[in-house]
Amino acid sequence: MALFAYKAKDQSGQLIAGTLEADSPAMVTNRLQTMGYYPVLIESESARAKAPAAMAAMLGRKVGVNDIATFNRQLADLLSSGIPLVKALGIIQNQTSNESLIRIITQINQDVSGGDSLAAAMSKHPKVFSKLYTAMVKSGEAGGLLDQVLQRLADFAESEAETRSKIKSALAYPLIMVLAGIGSVTVLMTVVMPKILKIYSEMHQTLPLPTQILISTTDILRNYWYFIFGGIALAVFGLWRAAHTPEGKLAIDTAMIKLPVFGDMIIKREIANFARTLGSLLHNGVSILPALDIVHDVLVNRVVADEVATIPQNVTQGEGVAAPLKKSKVFPPVVVNMMAIGEETGRLDDVLLKIARSYEMEVDRAVKTLTGLIEPIIILAMGIMVGFIVISMLLPIFSIDPSAGG
Repeated sequence: MALFAYKAKDQSGQLIAGTLEADSPAMVTNRLQTMGYYPVLIESESARAKAPAAMAAMLGRKVGVNDIATFNRQLADLLSSGIPLVKALGIIQNQTSNESLIRIITQINQDVSGGDSLAAAMSKHPKVFSKLYTAMVKSGEAGGLLDQVLQRLADFAESEAETRSKIKSALAYPLIMVLAGIGSVTVLMTVVMPKILKIYSEMHQTLPLPTQILISTTDILRNYWYFIFGGIALAVFGLWRAAHTPEGKLAIDTAMIKLPVFGDMIIKREIANFARTLGSLLHNGVSILPALDIVHDVLVNRVVADEVATIPQNVTQGEGVAAPLKKSKVFPPVVVNMMAIGEETGRLDDVLLKIARSYEMEVDRAVKTLTGLIEPIIILAMGIMVGFIVISMLLPIFSIDPSAGG
């Protein structure tokens, strides 16, 4: 089969473009007419045309959460307006600016036109559409509520993107302050200090202890900087390698949740992810065992994921979701009790979504509080460091013995 580029008009007269695989231009024409389009131009793509496309695929920007949220919202709006799925995908394909997403939508459109369900077509692109996404789309197709499910997925993606943006924005200013402080100290230690210390060494006097400490530190940094940076690089590489092994990942995640302040925030974020994902899946008709399998894959922290992994076995024995979490060291009793009430009343999905909203708000407040504390701590730390350097440089001036030297 060859790849053909086409231009066609839809029923409203709007010009669209894309590619299709077929044995001949006639087959492309037939497929376009079946999809409700009127072919304007059909031509085979040459090898020269394919090379730039391949380069564009390599250089195209990544499909982000905001791109997926926009795609969900547009597709939901078009479907709720009564536009057929294939035509809706074609319209979105021409409105999207992300080249990587355009190629994916084109392929999905072709697969759906060939008889695949939307969920099956999306599952061929797991890096963009997760198991959670395809499971919810599948349930929406089965229940005839695809547009509503896509709206919920758009809300889900936008909420995730907003949380990430808040965390990045909150940490950006402290990070800039740290980098600026490190740069200032580095200049003082490597440029200013050597010149001043050369003058002090010519005085042949006993220097104050802070000045001696500063001289020793400067000598170590100047003479052994490659060992220091090499050691830091090896430590970072070692942690990276450890994080890619089951044992190392578990050890790092265990240490992370035991950190003061940060550990509590990580646990709350994971509980919010657990509740949001499971609640959304159950709300859209996904059965409990497949939903728990998807939730396990969504969780980032291994400690929390391992506790969730014990739930399916208990569910098959008739104990429910809340029962195995009663002995949990991560899930607080209030969450477990709310889930138990939700199971008893048959409203577990609603309860989980309420838990998710509550914990997402707590994470948001924790991030704001943390950044509010980080800024003065960084300023204080930088002030102490710079103050120590300045005092260490000035102390010898006040302790100079005029009768010494010579």
